[in-house]
Amino acid sequence: MKEKKSKINKKEFQVEFLPFEICLDVQPETNLLDATKEADLPLKATCGGKGTCGDCVVQILKGKYQSKSSAALPDQLASRKYALACQTKIRGDITVQLPQFRELSIKSIVDSKYFEERRDNISGFYEIDPPLKKVDLPLPPPTLEDNYSDLRRIERELQKKLSLKKLSCEYSVLKKLAYAVRESQGKISVVLFVSGNEATIIDVAPRSAGKNIYGVACDIGTTTVALFLVDLQSGKIVATASSLNQQITCGEDIISRINYAQKPGKLEKLHELIILTVNNLIETASRSARISPADIYYASLSGNTTMLHLLLNLDPRYIREEPYVPTFNQVPSVLSRDLGLKMNQEGRITCSPAVGSYVGGDITAGILCTPLIQDSKKISLFIDAGTNGELVAGNKDWLMTCACSAGPAFEGSGTQCGMPASEGAIEEIRIKDDGELEYKVIGSTKPKGLCGSGLVDLLAELFIHGYIDRRGKFIEKKAGEKITKTDEGKGFLIQEGKNSFWEKDLIITENDISNLIRTKGAVFSACSILLKNVGLSFDKIDSVYIAGGFGEHLNIKNAIRIGLLPDLKREKFHYLGNSSLLGAYLILLSDKNKDLATEVAQKMTYIELNTEPSYMNEFTGALFLPHTDLSLFPSIKQIFNR
Repeated sequence: MKEKKSKINKKEFQVEFLPFEICLDVQPETNLLDATKEADLPLKATCGGKGTCGDCVVQILKGKYQSKSSAALPDQLASRKYALACQTKIRGDITVQLPQFRELSIKSIVDSKYFEERRDNISGFYEIDPPLKKVDLPLPPPTLEDNYSDLRRIERELQKKLSLKKLSCEYSVLKKLAYAVRESQGKISVVLFVSGNEATIIDVAPRSAGKNIYGVACDIGTTTVALFLVDLQSGKIVATASSLNQQITCGEDIISRINYAQKPGKLEKLHELIILTVNNLIETASRSARISPADIYYASLSGNTTMLHLLLNLDPRYIREEPYVPTFNQVPSVLSRDLGLKMNQEGRITCSPAVGSYVGGDITAGILCTPLIQDSKKISLFIDAGTNGELVAGNKDWLMTCACSAGPAFEGSGTQCGMPASEGAIEEIRIKDDGELEYKVIGSTKPKGLCGSGLVDLLAELFIHGYIDRRGKFIEKKAGEKITKTDEGKGFLIQEGKNSFWEKDLIITENDISNLIRTKGAVFSACSILLKNVGLSFDKIDSVYIAGGFGEHLNIKNAIRIGLLPDLKREKFHYLGNSSLLGAYLILLSDKNKDLATEVAQKMTYIELNTEPSYMNEFTGALFLPHTDLSLFPSIKQIFNR
């Protein structure tokens, strides 16, 4: 599906922007940077279009154009059809890839070793009993003696197989019922949506068609959207797909999107962009599994409260205005045709229940993937450290939750060298005894930047080796020749340009380090406040479950060294993967999980940190490495003592 603006005359050329699949018609000789702005796509141009900063680099996959050479774009990249948008004129139909967004269009984590190894010992129910049922019926032909209507005879046969108090039928089914019944001499497949002891017929087809029924589980993340296509009869995941959330063109975080939604017509645009994103994934997964999207009858969606508001085209403004009240916490079943999703138009959609404005369905779904609410004695801590850090503490008897604005520093934004965990990202890094850096790059290519796990490693290594002090300031006597001057002040050279993908020096600045410290400080201080509200200290925690985009390569030791995670025994930490997607999958398989997620949401006591008087003191204390109070980090204190 592509957005197009109508052509004014035949002399116009078409520009297609990937990965957004947005098409724009422009006049010949139009500047490509201007065209990008007209398409409402964010593309940096720090120098104002003079061709000196190199920020507006794009890759032209095909088409006619003319681009001026620039010292800001190495010849090696220009030979591979990279160009500076501000120095490029459009001279024909072209297809343009925006590299920084291609890097965001990564394959999200769609599996979890923890889930696979312990799926029989999680809070959720791993059972295949979805509310969508396919029932094969041998329908006797009508006679003069048995001349009940086609629908009445179907109802009669269904009652023989199922105990139902009430049975209804969608109008679209009635329109094709007579044909379906007679096409196969009464051998039909009926698709039912069952709720308790009531059911609705949502499709009927001749059994000879070999009717299968499918569902999708989908995690609607602020940055990335990930999807499972599932056979509802076997529970098997038959295809996966993930991509950039196209709403990112309207803002990188939920606050910027809430603000954007207040402009005339922009709420509708945000809604259309997320529907477009999900529909593209449904089409991709359906092609991969070689099925028709019309055979998808059920969708289980999870996401934070803002993302689900935008999905449902609901105004999110009151989420961020005191007293921070969303339109809904629990959404009733929605028809797919009302949202415009590319699945069977009588399909049903369910959303994971939210707790509050900043603790959404992604968290309640995620809790299902842990044993957190199985035990009445052990106390667990659940951390989803994304752009918004969401936390849950408790057990079977009680649950406490809160959310903090962590910022995108560990997700690829907010630092010059940061990027998502995609090809070219340094995911592991250490400083050797001789001062040289050793690292591992995703895809084994030349490095483009550092993803979240790499940034955690780098910050910890700089700190432990004495290159920065506890405030994150460089110690020049130690860092020596690795310190370089940048437009933003002092920086630490990670890799010279000649050895990097973009042929630019990879540098982390003091300002970048400050952003990382604020992010880790927000998460740790939120954890501290959460526990203090129930009179607990970190040493009372039995297990810590880490969800979200950090990836399995997060070095727990280094996360503790910088003060992101509490200083606990390493075996207490468990990485879950994309628990929001896995929880949505469990809800897709059984209504028991939907009921359990609702129970979890209702049981949680929600702390609003915006109005918590002691939060700022906790946050300020966490703006040091690892913390102002070293007694909280005994293992780091031992290193200092040595």
